[in-house]
Amino acid sequence: HHGATCSRVVLDGRAETATMMWHPPLDLNDRFDVDAVSMFAARQLKIESDVVPTDAINEDMRLTPHVRAVGGWRGPLAAGRKTEEYRLAYQVIEGARRLAREAAMAPDVLDKDWCRDGEALKAMLGHGEARQAQIITCLAKACRVQLEAQPNMVRVNVPAKVFGDIHGQFRDLLLLFEQFGFPYHCGGDIQTTSYVFDGDFVDRGEHQIEVVILLFALKTVYPSHIFLVRGNHEFREMSELGTSDCFQRHIKWRLPQTWMPVYNAIHEAFDWLPMAALVGGRALVLHGGLGDGSWGLRDIEKMHRPLVRPSAGLELDLVWSDPSDSDHIMWKGVHENPDRGDTKIHLFGPDVTAAFCEREQISVIIRAHQYVPQGYKVMHSGRLLTVFSARNYCGVDDNDAALLLLAPDHNGHLRVHPKRLLATPRLEGDAAQAGIPVPGDFFRSSWSSAPSGSGMTGCSSCLAFLKSGTRPQASGAKRPGGSPAY
Repeated sequence: HHGATCSRVVLDGRAETATMMWHPPLDLNDRFDVDAVSMFAARQLKIESDVVPTDAINEDMRLTPHVRAVGGWRGPLAAGRKTEEYRLAYQVIEGARRLAREAAMAPDVLDKDWCRDGEALKAMLGHGEARQAQIITCLAKACRVQLEAQPNMVRVNVPAKVFGDIHGQFRDLLLLFEQFGFPYHCGGDIQTTSYVFDGDFVDRGEHQIEVVILLFALKTVYPSHIFLVRGNHEFREMSELGTSDCFQRHIKWRLPQTWMPVYNAIHEAFDWLPMAALVGGRALVLHGGLGDGSWGLRDIEKMHRPLVRPSAGLELDLVWSDPSDSDHIMWKGVHENPDRGDTKIHLFGPDVTAAFCEREQISVIIRAHQYVPQGYKVMHSGRLLTVFSARNYCGVDDNDAALLLLAPDHNGHLRVHPKRLLATPRLEGDAAQAGIPVPGDFFRSSWSSAPSGSGMTGCSSCLAFLKSGTRPQASGAKRPGGSPAY
């Protein structure tokens, strides 16, 4: 904690080294492509981690036990540096780091129009479906080991960053990393900052596998710094709705020959995801909401895992319920939730949030689960915040993406700092006249009113499934207008 006195100071046995590679100087009198030069310069920076060199240690020195580090900073169960799991995870993280730099320097595009032929997956896993499937399965099992060892409500040190729904929009996640700090020990901030990803990693987006494999890799390498919280889309019943953008169909399309063991390995890890995170002892992070607010933190800790399907009550509240969108007195109490299409899913008012926080000694609730235009929204007298990390959601709206940084300040407070990534500019003029959808207020209304052909039939199917329990008929795995990308 900020300002706290540690028991002692120890010296780490490794060091990170940055190398600025030489290239010929530019003649400023000559004309040149600024973007090309920036891209070239970015590739010249190399940061590596290695043991402290001998010439950085005093001659004939013997390290006193008092400053010798015991245990690794990455976590007691972190994959060893010589293991296959670590090597593969490190490969994925390095590839994602390069992709993030290149995405930040390239012209901005929607996630759905970026790397449509699997270039991002190849950059992290290499070529060939069989090899890609092997790596994904390996990291899914390695991540599951870490998740099984953690409680149902994880305790997270501060400072910490909290991310909302990603929904397979990998480019937006990389840009948030690149602009506000990458979870990496070679040039990033993972040694000083915790990361919480608040569910809904999959469904709907173009790069669902890429999002999952990067989060699994990060959890494998940095288990004490990376925390994954379960959302309502990390359940098989959502992945198997049969819509064109559901996770199961996405896996089939991307890995047509090897999809089944990959899909099963990923969901076996999902079944062990924690249901909540307590950040700095004062901020409760969960995906959905409080529901009727009748339960407490100890009830979360007592929940059974692996959890295959959420049942009514606490489990359903945590991943499905929503706060009222107004602090008006008429919204006090617990209500039916018209946007979710099921009477068992609650809509809770500001008084429910206030009572829960006071009873459980929590300062603020942070949740995801709902689209918000600015990427974050302050609600219920400031005791509740919604965060959403997928901009231009599904490629049809103009919402921003955001993360929330929780950091101690010098006043003894745990301060929330929103970090926002603006939406890609709307299409106007000729594009709109040509029939290309222009983002607007599509999501301002209930998802249940999504028009057919809008690209959001998956939302309507979710609601229909909640009402009837019947999944829509699945069609073939191949995505219209695209081919499998290995």
